[in-house]
Amino acid sequence: MIRNLSFLKRSNLLARKFSLDAGAGTGSTQQTSETIREVKHHENLAANWWNKKGPMAALHALNEIRVPLIRDGIVARGNVNSRYINTTKVLSGQCILEVGCGAGLLTEQLARLGAQVTGIDLGEELIKTAKEHLSNCSAELCDRVQYKMEPIDQHVKANFERYDALVVSEVLEHVDDKVALLSACVKTLKPGGSIFITTMNKTVPMWIGGVVVGEYILNIAPKGTHHWDKMIAPLDVQRILDTMNCQTVLVNGSTYDFCRNTWRWINSTQLCYALQAVKQMPSECS
Repeated sequence: MIRNLSFLKRSNLLARKFSLDAGAGTGSTQQTSETIREVKHHENLAANWWNKKGPMAALHALNEIRVPLIRDGIVARGNVNSRYINTTKVLSGQCILEVGCGAGLLTEQLARLGAQVTGIDLGEELIKTAKEHLSNCSAELCDRVQYKMEPIDQHVKANFERYDALVVSEVLEHVDDKVALLSACVKTLKPGGSIFITTMNKTVPMWIGGVVVGEYILNIAPKGTHHWDKMIAPLDVQRILDTMNCQTVLVNGSTYDFCRNTWRWINSTQLCYALQAVKQMPSECS
């Protein structure tokens, strides 16, 4: 990817704009009232988080495309031991952080592929539910999964450049200060490691289809789950990551079928999207 001076200036200005416009985000130890509201909203769903036909049905279904995306993205970077490729434990030896893990729907699936996974979240009830499900229903994964209730800016203090990959899935659309969150996330990532993001695009079709129809007409998600001002376009995410020496290598558009409770990849990013970016080695940053 060619980075000219004007693009870097625009990227830096964008990053500063996000920082100035936002308060302390979901990833901060200093939680705003809005952050607390977001956490509480999701904690209220903790008891039904693992119900595949409950309010998290779409998240359960999302695993069908996001797990392969993360798996294949890590393999494509050449960071996986060749003896594990094409096995059910393809991610063996990989250390992964999931930021905003909720009650562990994705965390456990990544661990089933052999990875050592740490899931962090601000919701006490969510982490409690995650731990209970792990011990009661997935005990065989206990040695590969660790859950912590702590913000990312605290987690990074003891985990600087520790992880081979990190995942921020269905989180950015709930966060005010995206720059602060992503900055702390990237600091936990080893050079050469990948960050995977899935979120909603800030478009009119997304608002009408995903929020108005999804929450207020079909009741697919609880009302008040998503907010227009917190959505973000993929190009803006790329620009923020670019200022952190993370090169975007993949952007996939996705869409959700309300009737069938299924997700699929599409050519357009107008609705939802997934992004993979790679943290550059020090020599690549000069």
